[in-house]
Amino acid sequence: MTSAHILLTATFTVYLSILTLVGGGFLVVDIYHRPRWVLKHKIQKGKNLMIEKGRLRGLLNNILLNSTVVLLPGAVVLYFLLKWRDSDLSFTPPAIPTFFLHLSGFVVIEEIGFYYSHRLMHSSFLYKRVHKKHHEWTAPIGLTAVYSHPIEMLVTNLIPFLCGPVVFGSCLVTALWWFAIAFTVTIIHHSGYHLPLLPSPEFHDFHHLKFTGNYGVLGVLDRLHGTDKVFRESSRFRKHRFVFSSRTLT
Repeated sequence: MTSAHILLTATFTVYLSILTLVGGGFLVVDIYHRPRWVLKHKIQKGKNLMIEKGRLRGLLNNILLNSTVVLLPGAVVLYFLLKWRDSDLSFTPPAIPTFFLHLSGFVVIEEIGFYYSHRLMHSSFLYKRVHKKHHEWTAPIGLTAVYSHPIEMLVTNLIPFLCGPVVFGSCLVTALWWFAIAFTVTIIHHSGYHLPLLPSPEFHDFHHLKFTGNYGVLGVLDRLHGTDKVFRESSRFRKHRFVFSSRTLT
């Protein structure tokens, strides 16, 4: 198997695994309301308790479209870029300090790329023609993390996501860990549930509810530019924290 086949197979295995296990796991809760204890952690109470079949079918069709038209070609481009950067495309693990240094850099690069491209998507011209599709879900569910217009999937989601490994010339193992972690967190941010021991989705969920503000992932650039003002003045801001038990959410 060539290095190209290894990278494509590995990246799509990670992608499909996270999509199925994490996104599919939240979908099971949304459809079957099991386990019951998860429902009490619903952020927008009473929303998406009955997901229409037509709406769900449209969501799955869009995921299939973006996966084949955007993500698969993106993985091919990533292969050539990493080859150009002379990255190690074997499964040799990196040194631990290098691994964490690269991951930290990826987070910074994605925050910058996602914030400004996402904010651009909220311009009048692009919102009506591109970004509005993602905001059809004012109360998002996990799988809506990849529900978007293909242009948005490329510009706002994929490019900031892939830039880190290319900039750092990271090895395949580091890149795969980044893909798994970042994609899992993105699904959690769209899940609609603020669960103990998981990253808080309050910040991005509020963005879907209000259609504006909260453009970043970490919120650092939103704080710098003042685009989190409405959120910080809301009751939701007080709940936006990592929690260890159900009792700390009240």
